[in-house]
Amino acid sequence: MCLMVLNGDKLVTCICAYAPQTGRSAEEKDSFWGQIISVTGSIPASELIVVGGDLNGHVGTNVDEYDGVLGGYGFGERNADGERILEFCDEMELIVTNTCFKRQKNKLATYVSGGTVSAIGYLLLRRCDR
Repeated sequence: MCLMVLNGDKLVTCICAYAPQTGRSAEEKDSFWGQIISVTGSIPASELIVVGGDLNGHVGTNVDEYDGVLGGYGFGERNADGERILEFCDEMELIVTNTCFKRQKNKLATYVSGGTVSAIGYLLLRRCDR
């Protein structure tokens, strides 16, 4: 879902996303990421982009080659779906804002259920709007 609002003189496009869960088919995941790349890529550089949602991946804490995309305050270990999130952000020049500021350990998780604790909900912005 996309929503556009005017913030002063700048148009803000908010994209709410729900990525396929771990275990879903590669085709389903490729379709999702293709669609979100298409939508995000169509937004002019003059507009502010906010992507928020359950992206169903773990970006982890290790910045590695994603300096400028990932801050030093992530959660857990990166998985393949988290790698896709970071590749998307790198390609679209976005930053994972959740990982850019220090929080108490008990505030890092975005999903807690049945003994599972993880961070899969993210807020992404263009790097230049950070």
